[in-house]
Amino acid sequence: MRRSWIPVVALCSAFALPAIARPDRGDETAATLKLGSVVPETVELTDLDGKTTTFGDLRGKVVMIHFWSTLCPWEKHGNQVFKRLDKEYAGSKDAVLIAIASNQNELGPPPDEGADLSKEYGEFRKQIKENAFTHRMFADHGNVLSELFQAKTTPHCFVIDKKGVLAYAGALDDFDRVKKEEGLTFYMEDAAEALLAGKQVPLKETKPYG
Repeated sequence: MRRSWIPVVALCSAFALPAIARPDRGDETAATLKLGSVVPETVELTDLDGKTTTFGDLRGKVVMIHFWSTLCPWEKHGNQVFKRLDKEYAGSKDAVLIAIASNQNELGPPPDEGADLSKEYGEFRKQIKENAFTHRMFADHGNVLSELFQAKTTPHCFVIDKKGVLAYAGALDDFDRVKKEEGLTFYMEDAAEALLAGKQVPLKETKPYG
């Protein structure tokens, strides 16, 4: 069941900040989240096709979030884990995996209103297809979501419980380019599985790599 991986050889830089002003998030979403914080239901996520979802829509599910990049070499390992998670949680009514792209150098400026979004985010769509990802990808123009979650790297991972409480923050696993497949501890998944079983998260915070 667990777990395939591919070694990588370079570090990934933090998210590039936009040169333009960030959108007004309103009082409810202005503060950054900490462990134990409730993610406001009104916080919106917009996918690559322009369809929006709120964290209110995700209430009642354990939400696994990974901040994702098409350029970061660490994602060569992360992508293999996310492909497996796609299969393991396919059709689940209680858990969902989502990705957020916040690197402004990759995203570019927000598409013009009325633009044909099928022609936007070409490299993202290419990698989604190549990896056969089925979980939704959201574009974080202006670093609104990365600032809210205080995400610094890719993959930086978070788990939210069914009531919207931030229960885990940190690394995807303890991958370090040396450990063998059977030696990895999958922090994000272990946190989600504990919540689904009605148990305490075994490790609430780790240091993210990337």
